[in-house]
Amino acid sequence: MREHEGREAEPTAGIIDAPSVKAPASVPAESRGFDGAKKINGRKRRIVVDTLGLLLAVTVTAASVTCREAGHSLPARLRERH
Repeated sequence: MREHEGREAEPTAGIIDAPSVKAPASVPAESRGFDGAKKINGRKRRIVVDTLGLLLAVTVTAASVTCREAGHSLPARLRERH
């Protein structure tokens, strides 16, 4: 897809987004957490996309896990794949 768009096959830049998502009561408490900044009890997705918006990596954690704590695994996952 990248080559079809006139880009190199491997990405050289990525964009990270970390939205918090409310979790219903049916979701086990050990996989949920409270994001105090957004006042959400649920989970947080950390998504990395390239400059075309193509998905490069995803992690899902409790919303209480900070970006600093979870951010260490994303670069390692990207290096493994790209």
